[in-house]
Amino acid sequence: MKKLIKMVPLAFLFLFTGCANYYYLDGQQKVETDKPYQYNKFVLSFDKGRQQLDFYTYADYVFNKIEPEYIFFKNPEMKRLLRYRMTQKPTEQMLFMYTFQPTFSNILGFYYKGLTTADIKTKYGNSFSKQVDNQLLFQYTFEKFKVFDFYKDVDGGVVRFIALNNAEYSQDPEYKSFNREIDKIFFEANVFFKEGAIEQLY
Repeated sequence: MKKLIKMVPLAFLFLFTGCANYYYLDGQQKVETDKPYQYNKFVLSFDKGRQQLDFYTYADYVFNKIEPEYIFFKNPEMKRLLRYRMTQKPTEQMLFMYTFQPTFSNILGFYYKGLTTADIKTKYGNSFSKQVDNQLLFQYTFEKFKVFDFYKDVDGGVVRFIALNNAEYSQDPEYKSFNREIDKIFFEANVFFKEGAIEQLY
């Protein structure tokens, strides 16, 4: 009984403080691909299910289980990254994926209601960026990570994709393998920018 009494305050403390978890498995739905022999296709739902976005990956991207060995960040690190430039919290998360390759990236997706890419651009200052129509790309270093940050206008807000490298992998010091994977996922599998609008990243 005494142990139970001691546990009650701890339970309430957990409820009030919470614990952000970005190892998210519910936002992406795998569907039949319209690009067979090339990519898997996912439908990302956000804005409480009112909007959807197609997202393509290679077959080795994992979306429905957690393998800590291949997840390059801890939840507190992602929480700090999300607040690094943005004062507004994400309205919801819609994506989390990774591969079993140490050189590739962890990819997360978020939706921010009520923002535009024009709002986003003012928050990043002198960070290297590219803009094409209603899409933005930023790349920068945050703590130990190399970060690619993509934003795209959607109805009533923006979607944000974050890709992180494996900071513990010493065999890619110039990020060539990581950059190549970003190029293939975001500029080939998913045409985030018009062809020729951004130079090769490696």
